Amino acid sequence: MKNIIQKILVYLFLLNVVWTANADETALKNPDGSWKWTNRLIQETSPYLLLHAHNPVDWYPWNDEALERAKKENKLIFLSVGYSTCYWCHVMERKVFSNPEIAEMMNKDFINIKIDREERPDLDEIYMTATQLLTQRGGWPNSVFLTPELKPFYAGTYFPPTDMPGRPGFPTILDAVHEAWVTREAEVIESANQISETIAMATSRGFTSLTAKPLNRSLINAALDYLRTSYSNAYGGFGSAPKFPSPANLELLLSEYERTLDASLLKMVTHTLDMMAYGGMYDQIGGGFHRYSVDAKWLVPHFEKMLYDNAQLAKVYLRAYQLTEESRYRRIAEEIFSFISREMTAPEGGFYSALDAETDAEEGKYYVWTASEIQKVLSKEGAKPFASVYGVDKGPNFEGKNVLYVPEGTAAENTLKSVASAREKLLNARTKREYPLLDTKIIVNWNGLMIDALAYGYEVLGEEHYLTAASKAARFILDTLRKPDGDLWHTYTAGVTKQDAFLDDYAFFVKGLLGLYQATNDEQWFNSAKTLTDSMIQLFWDNKNGGFYYTRADAKHLIVRTKKPYDSAIPSGNAVAVENLLGLGTGYQNYAEKTLRSFAETMSQAPSSFMYMLFALNHYLILEEGLPSETSRFVTATTETKAGNDGIYNVTLHLKIATGWHINANPAGQANLIPTTVTVNANTSVEIVDVAYPKGRTAHFEFSDESLNVYEGSFTIPLKLKQKPDTSDNKATQVTLKLTYQPCNETECLLPQTLNIPLDLP
Repeated sequence: MKNIIQKILVYLFLLNVVWTANADETALKNPDGSWKWTNRLIQETSPYLLLHAHNPVDWYPWNDEALERAKKENKLIFLSVGYSTCYWCHVMERKVFSNPEIAEMMNKDFINIKIDREERPDLDEIYMTATQLLTQRGGWPNSVFLTPELKPFYAGTYFPPTDMPGRPGFPTILDAVHEAWVTREAEVIESANQISETIAMATSRGFTSLTAKPLNRSLINAALDYLRTSYSNAYGGFGSAPKFPSPANLELLLSEYERTLDASLLKMVTHTLDMMAYGGMYDQIGGGFHRYSVDAKWLVPHFEKMLYDNAQLAKVYLRAYQLTEESRYRRIAEEIFSFISREMTAPEGGFYSALDAETDAEEGKYYVWTASEIQKVLSKEGAKPFASVYGVDKGPNFEGKNVLYVPEGTAAENTLKSVASAREKLLNARTKREYPLLDTKIIVNWNGLMIDALAYGYEVLGEEHYLTAASKAARFILDTLRKPDGDLWHTYTAGVTKQDAFLDDYAFFVKGLLGLYQATNDEQWFNSAKTLTDSMIQLFWDNKNGGFYYTRADAKHLIVRTKKPYDSAIPSGNAVAVENLLGLGTGYQNYAEKTLRSFAETMSQAPSSFMYMLFALNHYLILEEGLPSETSRFVTATTETKAGNDGIYNVTLHLKIATGWHINANPAGQANLIPTTVTVNANTSVEIVDVAYPKGRTAHFEFSDESLNVYEGSFTIPLKLKQKPDTSDNKATQVTLKLTYQPCNETECLLPQTLNIPLDLP
């Protein structure tokens, strides 16, 4: 393997080819404005592939025709993998793939295939692993040369159009790789076979339950030690620049804080959330987070916006709000949801994938401001307080312009309200700018994350429109992205469904369905989650070693069937599957345990790559220890309803409390404890006119010298509802009751919880 790579590198530097890139779009068009070239990608729906549809390159999508031609003509395949919001992918499209001379070389000697990594994450994983093995680094665009048998032997990322000092240009690469194939084919094939075998070990065969470590808290403690070591006390987050939000890290810390009440864990989370929220990585005008920060201070972002980042972060901010009751965390979550509703929601109900980082080939152009632009919108007098709040008065911080941020952080939280109208004016002005490319793919797994976040938003905040959005998206996927046999598709774009779903699609969508069930107690979501989980087990489960494969057993044209247990920008599908399986209860927990055991050894070796798996392990251990967890409720509820006279509904609420726990009665008997209460959602046409809370049992506990009243085991709460005045023409048929309670055991009381209970009125 090393021998062939060394020969290619030697050949690269012996060549001295001078090429001229022509990235000007006008060179690709005829005088009448029509395109000079149109290739097969014009038939695709992916916005990323369509960007290349008028390259002079004879592009194929990944399909049978391309792969069969490579074998028939014994030609190497040049595989280019990218995505719509990838900055350097756009640069290579303009500088390299739009160059007719370079395209002529590609068309003559190679079968050229373009892949959207978000449509084909399976192929992306395999060939990114190849690039990392060959170059010790990775990134996009991913440029890989394959034998006709689809095995990689040479790879890189962005290649410039001409030779540069210490870096060969793409034409030089093409010449060297083609020369190696023509003169040393057997050597290339041997090298490709070795690389493919290494990929198989790295992505699948290396995970086995035969040497599994015990599932205990030592695994989680090792991860916490890593997080404490890599945590930035100055700026929050983990590691140095570039700085990623890493929501799985924050989820693990919050779950451990809830178990241990270790204030240092919560502080790591809240400081990180504060620094991100007040930095430039957060869109201070329009809400929502950019992909990552190029610096350690969260100031200057890489400006792309991804659905999956915002879904995960919205939930983390909501959890922080629940635990701290700090209104700023609620504000950020609400602004994320507003951004998603305004800019990322399809008419059908699903959620779009991403917004590009650049406009007119200029990164961040849509988002940054000059002081004069702000004055033009707000007037000189109105711009002054805004400039002070958002750091504009401190001078430009990004290529002569301003990325807006909040220099004073939490101290400025109240001040932000005073410039709310200014933000609105600037948001309106911004909409008149040329909009970044919107990737309109609706991807099932990313949608599952946002459905889960919105359902949680409804559960925590009680906002009905979050539940409406989550339910509509879930129903859209169930109705549109399921095949007649019940299996899922992976993507939907412009009315076209395509690609068999992967493990992530099943696991993340089930997570969203379970989130809806937890928020509403509506059995339809639980039943759908269970059905899809059964399909997931059938399609992806590894009967030999445990854990789930990423692809179906019948997937075509893959040189290896991967497992993919590591987190990336999104959690591992295996980790989310474990979380779901534990939540589904009896009959599924065995699969969860086997999955955890399959990856336990690797978790112990690289905890930083398994944060969401460790979060799921924490859930598993909590269940083993007999403590309620987030998905194992303290209280479950059912209802009976009878219609009475004069528009009265007689409702009986049947409640059951988890063994070993109790909730405070109403009244609780002590002023500092939260009594159990039942209310009705505000946006409905009925109201509660009477609640007969039972007395409860008088009890004494270690944490108090005074007696108090508690509910435990099973009990009922009778209540009466009636139609509100002047709403008879808009009679409610479904109402949500909200049960607020404070769970306690023999030694402590936790923070108050809310259980939403759907109620169908006759």
